Amino acid sequence: MLVTTLVGAAVGYITTSGASEYRTSAQLYVGSREIQQNPNLLYLEPGLNQVVATFAEMIPSPVIAEKAIAESGVPRSAPSVAGETKATVVTGTNLIEVTVTDPDPVVAQKLANGVSGAFVNQIAAYEPGSAAQPGAVPSEPAYIFQTAPFPAAPLSNGLTRKVLLGGIFGFLVSVLLIMLLDYLDVTVKTAEELERRLDLPVLAVVPLSSFVSQKSSRA
Repeated sequence: MLVTTLVGAAVGYITTSGASEYRTSAQLYVGSREIQQNPNLLYLEPGLNQVVATFAEMIPSPVIAEKAIAESGVPRSAPSVAGETKATVVTGTNLIEVTVTDPDPVVAQKLANGVSGAFVNQIAAYEPGSAAQPGAVPSEPAYIFQTAPFPAAPLSNGLTRKVLLGGIFGFLVSVLLIMLLDYLDVTVKTAEELERRLDLPVLAVVPLSSFVSQKSSRA
């Protein structure tokens, strides 16, 4: 049981990635800046929630990632940056949180701000009066509300959890193995078991003495 528990914990340790990852987020605001002065303008923007949700789906794309790489100058590929970028709408708001994960904290910060800036620039470059083209974004304005801070601490790689789960799994395997071996063991261990199997009474029991054990081992 101890061996299988240790083996399970060792497997959990080995399968845990040793590389550290850093994550940071920037926030985008979607909508007119004049809403702050005139709250009634909120009712003049039908479908704004859909626009915000659309933006969140479009931000983690290779097109935006390529623009972000060009602006930040980091040695990354567009597909990898798009895969490590997540854009989520802050519940109940017009804010979009743009999150980037990378092994390098400096690169993570540059990419988070780069992706946000690239998307805002693409919104600003879009002409509202022109016909929408494939791949074009809606004309609703977007602004960088908060830039991404430097991620000082790496993300947890779940080492403790994986080692603990590995140890528990190894312990359960050992228990199941012991139960299986006990089930397959057909030897008679007690006089009561012998009586039950043969349906005959046991008249006497000869204990196994140390002398007989030593003699048997020599033979």
